[in-house]
Amino acid sequence: MSPIRVGLIGLASGAAPTRGVDGWASAAHLPFLKKSPHFELVALLNSSVESAQRAITKWNLSSSTKAYGDPHDLANDPNVDLVVCSVRVDRHFDTVRPSLVAGKAVFVEWPLERNIEVAREMAALAAKHNAPTIVGLQASFSPVIRKVRSIIESGQIGRVLSSTSLGSFGNSVDAESVKVRYFLDRPVGGSPMSIHIGHSLETITSVLGKFTNFRSSLMISRPTVDIKDYNDGGKIVEAAAPNTVPDQVVATGFIGPSNAQVAMKFYAGKEFPGHPRLDWRIQGEKGWLVVTSPVFFLNLGSPDIKIHISNHETDTVREVAPDKDEWDELPVPAQNIARLYEAYRQQEWYPDFSWALQWHETIEEMWKRFDEDKP
Repeated sequence: MSPIRVGLIGLASGAAPTRGVDGWASAAHLPFLKKSPHFELVALLNSSVESAQRAITKWNLSSSTKAYGDPHDLANDPNVDLVVCSVRVDRHFDTVRPSLVAGKAVFVEWPLERNIEVAREMAALAAKHNAPTIVGLQASFSPVIRKVRSIIESGQIGRVLSSTSLGSFGNSVDAESVKVRYFLDRPVGGSPMSIHIGHSLETITSVLGKFTNFRSSLMISRPTVDIKDYNDGGKIVEAAAPNTVPDQVVATGFIGPSNAQVAMKFYAGKEFPGHPRLDWRIQGEKGWLVVTSPVFFLNLGSPDIKIHISNHETDTVREVAPDKDEWDELPVPAQNIARLYEAYRQQEWYPDFSWALQWHETIEEMWKRFDEDKP
């Protein structure tokens, strides 16, 4: 079969970024697209044709790669089968709208857009034009998550009684990087409320099943934060920037076939020294399953994530390793994205726009409770 021809939106053309969405396309998508014989990168869309041409040169892409600066031109390219969008969240719809209308397959990173209203409009437009869709919620394709799920399903720890997660966002209490300045701006829609919480909800339910009840309590503990340029020695570029996004999150509920109790506590700042950034403990009738990670995002992954199982009867603890596959050779950010691409290619299950709407709706309910609880 011919390879799936990809038009990529948002491949960085300047100096390699260290953080922020402007580096995600090069870190997570490009390594797979260059390696896989089943996909071919044939076009780039950036803010201008010149920017796209610079990216083609920067990343040593084929000279036949088309450079576009207008989303309509990309949508009208008959040689593009799949459009992949990796730009800031509040620019998603503007860049993929023409491709959805054209009925092309469209892959958009999570979250779909800045708020539930725009996300619903995107999903409705895709449905109207029969455009296949993919959303970048890759947790269920992670070998770590697959291993944890298989342990639960095999009954090794028995019926699940509870799940408790404690996680640090890994930033500073008093500062934020200039590259993710938008994390503090609620209207932009790309923040820990959508990115961190959305991926966490997808991760937990990938293992334990759907929530039957869900509640949250949110607060802003850092009403102002200094914005620093860490590429310039941590220089303050904006002092006391207002923060309109909750940075302390507590969520509880009941989940899955066993109706287990779930508790999540996520907070701004660094983790306690010597402790994991994320500690996820699943209690079963026969024992415990514990996942510890030096990174917050299990959907992203890390070679240092650990899985341990305890057995009440034998009073033993053992470590379990996730299974390996060919995508482990890619850089860490690209590994689970590669598995998501492969699920799409092989016509297996993968999350689409409709799937993403459930988490947009959940997060919208969290925002409503937050607004109602404001003093």
